[in-house]
Amino acid sequence: MNAAEQAEKTRFFNNLEAHELRLFLKHFETESFSAKQYIFKEGEPGRKLYIVQRGLVSVTKRITADIEKKLFSARIGTIFGEFSFMDKGERSASAMAEEETLLLSLNQEGYEAFAKKNPKAGAKLFQNLLGIVVERLRRTNEAYRNAVRWGLEITGTQKINFHYLITESVEIRIEMLNGKTFEGKVLQLEKSSAGYELILVNKLGKLTIIPYHAVLSVAMAQ
Repeated sequence: MNAAEQAEKTRFFNNLEAHELRLFLKHFETESFSAKQYIFKEGEPGRKLYIVQRGLVSVTKRITADIEKKLFSARIGTIFGEFSFMDKGERSASAMAEEETLLLSLNQEGYEAFAKKNPKAGAKLFQNLLGIVVERLRRTNEAYRNAVRWGLEITGTQKINFHYLITESVEIRIEMLNGKTFEGKVLQLEKSSAGYELILVNKLGKLTIIPYHAVLSVAMAQ
């Protein structure tokens, strides 16, 4: 599939006249990635957006220090990397090729140069991109909420999603291997020389430091 055929499958190019599309496509480059190769990583500066021309890309978000959650899969015709492309900020997620993948890429300079010479077409593209971002935010927010919802994240072993417990101030009940129990809210998850430790605060404001390796079970408090 060539770039022109790809354009027909991509909402980013909606409402462009044929001559506008031909001019705009000249600002794109083709980039190839091997399976399991990162296209970009969360926290990196972002100056490009991408469209999948061939292959499959996974877009993931780090939830905790050792848990990464897939937000969506970018298939043929899917645009990704648009958030930091628009705000010129850091990447809010990571993108990895799941197989041999061919992408169309557009950097900010190319887009701005085209929009300067073709302001009407540039306005159409901006509106298209804005629509994609709004829709993506709805889907991504739901995926992120599912990722941090109360429960167990399965990543080879079962791990509690402490990001959700901390940010939502969830009341929990912790049962220790020695039979003791504690109730309260998780203030922080810290890593020490002995491993991870939970800092729990109860309703009276008392703080308890609990070594994670000594936890038998965690449940929502009754």
